[in-house]
Amino acid sequence: MIVESLKAANSAMLDSIQATNDKQAAKIFKEQIFSLGTLTPQLEQLLSIIEELKEKHIAEGIFTQEIKDSLLTTINNCGEKTNDHSLDVATVLALKNAINLCRTATETAWKEAAEKQSESVSSSLSALRSLLADKKEADELLEIIDEAKVKIPTSAKSIQNFIDTVSKGKAIIDNLHLDKEAEQFVAKVKNKKATVGDLTPHIMEWIRDNNLMNILKVRFGE
Repeated sequence: MIVESLKAANSAMLDSIQATNDKQAAKIFKEQIFSLGTLTPQLEQLLSIIEELKEKHIAEGIFTQEIKDSLLTTINNCGEKTNDHSLDVATVLALKNAINLCRTATETAWKEAAEKQSESVSSSLSALRSLLADKKEADELLEIIDEAKVKIPTSAKSIQNFIDTVSKGKAIIDNLHLDKEAEQFVAKVKNKKATVGDLTPHIMEWIRDNNLMNILKVRFGE
């Protein structure tokens, strides 16, 4: 309904401009009509992203009643003033501010959700990087995740790319078949505290299964 209302406001643009006789008033009016026209695709894209995040259960509750009311009110005001040829800077600015409010809410929700979705994978990839056969792939995945987390996605495709990247990272971690004992051992290795005494039969089997014999380094005692 919101996008439809904005499109309805834009549909009367040419007729409204032609009907405005005063040259200076027509100039101001035309400038605001142009500004209004640039806001339409921005809002459409933003609402599309919000809907995609909701459908994929990444972030919900972004489109609050406050944001909805703010957008509807400012869009309706723009529509009314377009029809009576009185569209001014303040009215268009009010719509722009309403869109920015919506964008800020979306950005905040995305950053929180993206961090939550990727935190475990990013942490594990960083911690286990030295054990991975393809370190370059891990670095590339971490870079993609880090870049995606700090800005609102621009399309459904970019959202799916983020989800797929996190899934790839998780698959790499899962492929190491880490259990609690192996995780504790890896933590010791990372902190250079692993000793021969930590090489239990289970850990030795885990090392062989993951081809880590020439990668891991342990000490011979305290």
